[in-house]
Amino acid sequence: MPFLACVFFAVALTGCQALYFLTPEEHKDVKAEYGKIGSRRVAVVVWADRPTMDLYPRARRRVCDAVVWEMKKHLPKAGFVKCEKVEDLQERSGIDWEAMSQSEICKHLSCDLAIRIDLMEYTTRAADTRELRKGRLSATVNLYQPDSEGREDAVYTTDVVATYPPTSEPSVTEKSDGDLLRAATELFAQDVVKKFYDHQVTLRGRDAG
Repeated sequence: MPFLACVFFAVALTGCQALYFLTPEEHKDVKAEYGKIGSRRVAVVVWADRPTMDLYPRARRRVCDAVVWEMKKHLPKAGFVKCEKVEDLQERSGIDWEAMSQSEICKHLSCDLAIRIDLMEYTTRAADTRELRKGRLSATVNLYQPDSEGREDAVYTTDVVATYPPTSEPSVTEKSDGDLLRAATELFAQDVVKKFYDHQVTLRGRDAG
């Protein structure tokens, strides 16, 4: 049977669903919102409030690990402060790191840039229906580039929200809270890092990466 005849036969049998799968995916190029990291050395510093840390003592470290992992994949020229060093500053140094200026943090961590992630949500409860179980992270992300003039304002800021399963899918009961948060953290890290490199998105389906 000729190819076109096969196509029309498939469409006749399954309607729009077959046509959907036969249509080639289209991609859209997306420029980095901040594409100037280059070869500089970056620290990822995560803040979370005390109730979050009481419930999830590893929240800051897990988000830091996930974001640095994604940045290493997509920004191979850049250097990164180890998450262990950031954790040492936050938990074992005896220094009130939250009272430090961004310049002081960068000096202490020997980095050129600091990406500060302020977690507003790190939970397994859906925002709109609290009895549903979903991994959800939301945060404000600020990038700081201290200079010789002592400038402390962020050079880039954005908000990022990630939910697992996605909002279009139902809540899940068979996964643990740890599983839900792990998957949501991975999605969150991907969405954060995409702000810093050129990439493609598909016009049908999830991001091309």
